[in-house]
Amino acid sequence: MARPLIQLALDSLDFNQTLSLAEQTAPFVDIFEIGTPCIKHNGVELVKALRAKFPNKLILVDLKTMDAGEYEATPFYAAGADICTVLGVSGLATIKGVIKAAKAHNAEAQIDLINVPDKLACAKAAAELGANIIGVHTGLDAQAAGQTPYEDLKAISDLGLNVRISVAGGIKASTVKQVVATGADIIVVGAAIYGASSPAEAARTIRDAADGKVTHQQMVVNKIRSVLSETRDDYPSRLLRMLDRANRVFVSGAGRSGLICRFLGMRLMHSGYDVSMVGEIVTPSIKRGDLLIIISGSGETEQLIAFTKKAREVGAQILLITAKPNSTIGSMADETMQMGTPEQFAKVQGMPMGTVFELSTLFFLESFISHVIHEKGIAEEEMRSRHANLE
Repeated sequence: MARPLIQLALDSLDFNQTLSLAEQTAPFVDIFEIGTPCIKHNGVELVKALRAKFPNKLILVDLKTMDAGEYEATPFYAAGADICTVLGVSGLATIKGVIKAAKAHNAEAQIDLINVPDKLACAKAAAELGANIIGVHTGLDAQAAGQTPYEDLKAISDLGLNVRISVAGGIKASTVKQVVATGADIIVVGAAIYGASSPAEAARTIRDAADGKVTHQQMVVNKIRSVLSETRDDYPSRLLRMLDRANRVFVSGAGRSGLICRFLGMRLMHSGYDVSMVGEIVTPSIKRGDLLIIISGSGETEQLIAFTKKAREVGAQILLITAKPNSTIGSMADETMQMGTPEQFAKVQGMPMGTVFELSTLFFLESFISHVIHEKGIAEEEMRSRHANLE
C-alpha cells in the first residue's frame, strides 16, 4: 500500500488565517483542502493564493457541487485546484460533468458520499465514470449524533475499485492507525489539527501515526515537544534574573514534582548557587531576600500552600512553575511560569497520572541550565568540581 496522504481541512473564513495555518502545517500535510464554508466566503482567489504559495502541495476545493458540475468546477481547476468535490447525491450527470472538467485540466474529481443512501452503488457507478477519489465522509451533524466513518470505509475498501479512498469524520491521532488499516488512502483531518494549541505539532503527530512511526517513546517526545513549543521563550532569562537577585534559593515540590525539584536543586548547586531543598533536616530558615521556587502542576497542594504563606510572611520572593497559574499558590507568587497551555494536560493516552507536566518541566529546566551556563560562562569542569564526592 502506498504511503497514505494527510489532508488538512482549512475551514476558517479568514483569508490570512487560512494561509497562516497552511504555512504552519505544510511540512506534514500533503493536501490542503479549502473547506466548503471557506471557499464560499473567499472564492477562487484563495485557490490562486495557495497555489502560488505551495506549488508542490495538492489543493482540494470542497465545492460539494450539486448541479452544473462541469460549469461550476472549471474555474477552480483553472485557478490551480488539483481536486474538486462533487456530491454523490447530485446524480451521475453532475458527477460526469465534474469528471470531464477534471480531465480537461489534468486534475482529479472526488465523489463525496455524504448522505448517499446506497454508498456502494454510488461508488461503483462513479468509478466507472472515471472518478479518481471516493470520499467516505461522516459530516459534523452525523458525528454529533455519534456516527463514525469506519464501517462505510471498510465496505468501500472491500469493493476493490480502481480509485483512491478518502475518509473524513472526526479523525484524530489516536484513530489514524485504524483508518489506515481499514483501507484509507487519504486521511482528512480538521479540528484535531486546526483546533490544537500547536497545529504544527498536531500535524506532525498525525503524520507520524499515518507512517506507523508512533512508538510509545515517540508519543512521549511529541507531547513534551508540543508543551514546550507553547511555553514562553522569555522564561529562562526571567528565571536567571530572579536567581541572580536572590541571596539564597529554596526549592520545593510534592510527589513527582518534588523529584523534579531535587533535579533543579542539584543543577543550581552545580552552577554555583546557594540552594536548599525544603524539608531536609539541614535546610536553614528562609529570610527576606531569598527566593522560593515552587513546582506544582495544580498550584493547590496544601503543604506547598503553607510553605508559600510562610515565605510571604518573611518577605522572600516566590516563583511558581505550574500548569495552572490561576491557583492558590499562583495568587500569592511574585512570578508564575506556565508550562504549555491548560488543555495540553488533559488525559494523554500512554502517559498516565499527569506525567506530562513533570516531564515537560524537567526538559524545560534542563534547557534552562544550558541557558545559565552559556550566559554566565560556567565551564563544565567548574560544575564537576562542585559535584558530590562522598559517594
